[in-house]
Amino acid sequence: MTFQKQVSESMENMSITTRFGVGISLLLLLILAVALTGYVSIQYVRKAEESIQTSREIQRMVLEMDRGMEKARRLHGDFFLQYPDIGLARAHEQYAQPSMREIARVIAVSHALKDLIERSDVARGLRDRRVDLNLYLSSAKRFAATSIESVELVTELAVPERGLEAMMEQDLQAMRAEIGNNPSLMRFFQEMKTFAQDYRITRKRFLMQSAFNAAFRMRSAVENVPNLLPDQRDRLITLLERWKTVTEEMLEVDVAIKSRFHDFALQGEAVEPISTALISLAGEAVEDARAGIQEALGAALAITAGVTLAGLLLAVLIAGILNRSITRRVVRLTRSAEELRAGNLDIHVGEEGNDELSRLARTFNIMAGRLRELVDRLEQKVTQRTAELAESERRFRELFEHSSSGVAVYEAVDGGADFVIRDINRAVESIEAVTREAVLGHPATEVFPGIRKFGFLTLFQEVWRTGRTRRLPLRFYSDDRRSGWRQGAVYKLPSGEIVAVYDDLTAQKQAEMEKTAMEAKLQRAQKMEAIGLLAGGVAHDLNNILAGIVSYPELLLMQMPDDSPLRKPIQAIQESGQRAAAVVADLLTVARGVASVKVPADLNGLIREHLDSPEYKKLHSVHETVACTANLDPRLPPIRCSPVHIKKCIMNLVTNAMEAVDGDGRIVLSTQRRRMDEQTGRALDLEAGEYAVLRIADSGNGISETDLAHIFEPFYTKKVMGQSGTGLGLAVVWNSMQDHGGAVHVESDARGTVFELFFPVTGDPIECMARPSGIENLKGNGETILVVDDEPQQLDIANRILRMLGYQPVCVGSGEEAVAYAEQKSADLVLLDMIMAPGISGLETYERILQIHPGQKAVIASGFSETEDVEKTRNLGARGFIKKPYSMAQLGTAVQQALHEVESTCMEDFQSARSDTS
Repeated sequence: MTFQKQVSESMENMSITTRFGVGISLLLLLILAVALTGYVSIQYVRKAEESIQTSREIQRMVLEMDRGMEKARRLHGDFFLQYPDIGLARAHEQYAQPSMREIARVIAVSHALKDLIERSDVARGLRDRRVDLNLYLSSAKRFAATSIESVELVTELAVPERGLEAMMEQDLQAMRAEIGNNPSLMRFFQEMKTFAQDYRITRKRFLMQSAFNAAFRMRSAVENVPNLLPDQRDRLITLLERWKTVTEEMLEVDVAIKSRFHDFALQGEAVEPISTALISLAGEAVEDARAGIQEALGAALAITAGVTLAGLLLAVLIAGILNRSITRRVVRLTRSAEELRAGNLDIHVGEEGNDELSRLARTFNIMAGRLRELVDRLEQKVTQRTAELAESERRFRELFEHSSSGVAVYEAVDGGADFVIRDINRAVESIEAVTREAVLGHPATEVFPGIRKFGFLTLFQEVWRTGRTRRLPLRFYSDDRRSGWRQGAVYKLPSGEIVAVYDDLTAQKQAEMEKTAMEAKLQRAQKMEAIGLLAGGVAHDLNNILAGIVSYPELLLMQMPDDSPLRKPIQAIQESGQRAAAVVADLLTVARGVASVKVPADLNGLIREHLDSPEYKKLHSVHETVACTANLDPRLPPIRCSPVHIKKCIMNLVTNAMEAVDGDGRIVLSTQRRRMDEQTGRALDLEAGEYAVLRIADSGNGISETDLAHIFEPFYTKKVMGQSGTGLGLAVVWNSMQDHGGAVHVESDARGTVFELFFPVTGDPIECMARPSGIENLKGNGETILVVDDEPQQLDIANRILRMLGYQPVCVGSGEEAVAYAEQKSADLVLLDMIMAPGISGLETYERILQIHPGQKAVIASGFSETEDVEKTRNLGARGFIKKPYSMAQLGTAVQQALHEVESTCMEDFQSARSDTS
């Protein structure tokens, strides 16, 4: 007997209610199985999603640690690069401390990462893959310890006063003092000092070895020089030994620092594969979880389909049994079912009695009603789907219209010879300044006439023929109506049309070109600054040397009869010294370290003064065929400037213009008032505002492009060095304009050259004192002048000049001696040098004197000084500033003004004026 027959006989022995109960119970079990399958699938998917989230968090934390370590290494590297320029304390604050804070944050993240990995399944993957997590987590702590060690080494090397470099410099200064003017020892000392200082800059060991060799030769010379005292020889040998010990310690510290940097590199190499493995494992966990989700969904779908099929089979079995057991009603139900199957959804089965078949008929009627409801819903679904398709098309159109990239659809015509525009989005209208209505249906070569010239038409034809997508590289496009940089791609649609998707990168390209120009300006400024520092140091030493050459001849000429045969040679010496001082003044201007008094001045007046000066007349006599004219704006506002420096700029530019003209030509000096907007000012590195502009144009042969890039560099010249120029003229112009907050702009071609100088205008009135007429007007009345200078020759010059002028000078060689004098006596005026070594500076000397004698009058006399120190001294009460080497008229004018509390509004004019007696 088959299983089906056994089931049929069993069902026939049951009541209809029991039969339906059994069938419904089976169906409920199937439904429960479906629900259980769904629940298990949901839990599995949820766990997989949690695993994905954990893996992504691990990836994020690993990347955060990598970025933190990289940032800490960069800050640490910046500390070593910047501390020589900005100072150890400031570098420690700006770079070392932020680096340690970043490492602390990385360590905190590393602990959190370790806890997260231990709680997740990734830990098993780490063990299987043998990832050394502890090495990775300890790398940050090791980096912190290494960073602290390297910072301590740098501190040992560069800390002020107590560092090895400071100790080495102190030993050098002490040796210099002991050597004095001994030429044989000075040569070895300078060689040793030069190599040592070169090593401090480059950290190349062979330079220090050269310094050691020079020190050894110097020691041999010390032992063999006959004119040295025994105590002096012993001190020099002691200083040499101590210097060598300090420099050897410096070498050891440098080696230790390099070792720390090597340690940093090894740490990075050790940690990099571990972080890569962590990220890889986390990524694999994400992929495994995703695969598990797909498997769970597939299994749930299979189980649901199986349960549904089983339910259908069971329903067929029950229906067959009911058909055989209940004939009449079943036949009626069958006919009704046939009509229902034929499409009569309004069929209704009569319900007789209240037995199971009646309930079945009632159920049939309910099912028919539900079918009608399902059909109605299906119709609603069709309507809804149609609306959704329309909405999807509307969304696509919105995306097309609102895309930030330009999208244009083209159709090929004439076998691909041209393309007709079928559609464009709003971005194309904005980029190309066209409207859709104006271009639809028009050939691309008509709307964009430049596509042939720039290769876009060839690209369209290639994509249309091959069907392969082509990238549209960054290219410049221009025609009569539009221009700009374009980049994108070209595709071919199944319909045969091609689509160009592109972006307008004109603004980005312009920003890149502006950035390149700014980087070039920065490199030039850094180069000028480096050359300026060198020039400033040389100028400082030359000024001290020239003091005797300029000042002593003036004193001798005042005491010498007019018919003396020595008068003319001494005047020649004085003139040579003055010319050398002029070159030094140019060096100081290049160094941008000489203090200058800036006062309101008339730019037109400065130009007229130069054109009336003997220097210009002498120059014009050499170039008689060159016509020089001035076209000056009478309404030009005043500028705040140093008149001496501006007149020097005018003289240099006019001289260059004269020499640039061969034969007949012309030079035009013109001034005008010009308003500078932000865009134009950005090109010249100027702020927006009012500017007075000096324009000097010549009709010479122009400057080549190669020379134009170097004309403002010191000592760069096409003239014969030492005969027609020093190469400092245009460097003086450039540095002077920088000091005055202005700019210089030059244009040159075969027709000539034009220089434009931009000066910020001022609203302050122009005030100027009268120039002194002679030495007699500068005489004093026996006032006491305290002269403070570390150069003995300069003290002697000041002493002689002041005594000739009727003052009582008291000369001291250091700031400490000046303070000691002030504690015992008072002076009517202090003539103060700014840079004195060894010992306290001029600024600190004046501060201490003011504590003893509040309101003490003072005049600053220096050949080179940081403007900040000079300004601080002036703010404390100093009445004036004169540059070394100075003449009797300059010193007498400054002293007289300071004693009588006259504000030196035109101090530099007084300094540049020469009295009749000199």
